Amino acid sequence: MRACLPPGAPTGSGKPRVRNTLLATGPGVEASYDKIHLFDAFGFAESDTVEAGTDPVTFDAGGLTFGLATCYDVRFPALFTANAQRGAVVNIVSASWGSGPGKAEQWQLLARARAVDTTTFVIACGQGDPSTQGIETKGTAPTGVGYSAVVNPFGQVLESLEGEPGLLFADLDAAVVDDARQKLPVLANRRDF
Repeated sequence: MRACLPPGAPTGSGKPRVRNTLLATGPGVEASYDKIHLFDAFGFAESDTVEAGTDPVTFDAGGLTFGLATCYDVRFPALFTANAQRGAVVNIVSASWGSGPGKAEQWQLLARARAVDTTTFVIACGQGDPSTQGIETKGTAPTGVGYSAVVNPFGQVLESLEGEPGLLFADLDAAVVDDARQKLPVLANRRDF
């Protein structure tokens, strides 16, 4: 993730705001997603310093289409559905999830729910918990709880980590998404209200 200053984006106090931007880059891939849903919850106001993005973003790599999301976005199924409607078979969500009672469980549940909601793989990249490395946190900003996971379109966790920093590898097969969408056609059956 990176933060960049958009032209003329003042806050209510007149100070410029940054954008919380997730980058996907590599051979043939240059995509950026500006976080849409800002974390104004639990006494923290991300919108004081960050300007919200407006558009879902997908990109193609390795024969698959990926959708992007950042942290608090995982609580909003419509973004993941929009990515799937744009062809995503994998949704990547990168997060610095806030700690607290039940928060790690919420992160895990939401990653699995978004996979089932959209019959996509979800790659949930959670920043490792600093306390697992002996680092004391300060302030109210979220610092990460860990629990990265790769979830299949049926909500099964294929690979996962605990709170510590780590690295995951998983093979993703678009045929699994096709199978899920035949058996559980939630995208075809959904209605807008």
